[in-house]
Amino acid sequence: MNKKWIIGAVAGVAVLGGAFGVSAVTGADDDRFQESDVSITQAEAEATATEEVGTLTIQEVEKDRDGDRYVYEIEGKEADVDVDANSGEVLKVDREDDSNDDNSSASNVTVNVTKEEAEQTAIDEVNVENAKIVETELDDDGHYEIELKDGQMEYEVKVDASTGDVLKSEKERDDD
Repeated sequence: MNKKWIIGAVAGVAVLGGAFGVSAVTGADDDRFQESDVSITQAEAEATATEEVGTLTIQEVEKDRDGDRYVYEIEGKEADVDVDANSGEVLKVDREDDSNDDNSSASNVTVNVTKEEAEQTAIDEVNVENAKIVETELDDDGHYEIELKDGQMEYEVKVDASTGDVLKSEKERDDD
């Protein structure tokens, strides 16, 4: 009798564990999207955001899902702008006044390299034909941190925003 109970308990745990495993493998919580899934490219969304704000020094762009729509969340020094990835509509503009910020180390850094140049440097560094840029961020230390994925591997490249030199390049298996 105890053997039947133990076998039933083990089978139940195995089924529950399998269900959690399938959820993790399928990426049920993954809200990112590929440009091929939407009508507007990241470059077009960045241009729309810059036009909306006037001057926009883009620090980071995330591809995210907000309810039933895909959104480019564009973070800049002057403002944060959300752009609908299918219609190109500006959904939100959040202008932050950083004039009272005591932490102004980024303003002391000279940025000679554009985001596009840093991204191209990262693409050249990983040297993988189908690698796609997932996220680019200009941090307060004057470095672009660029994340790329190719479906199997995830790459992180740090590029000096002043010189364009690659400071760090990491590669690991993509768990998503």
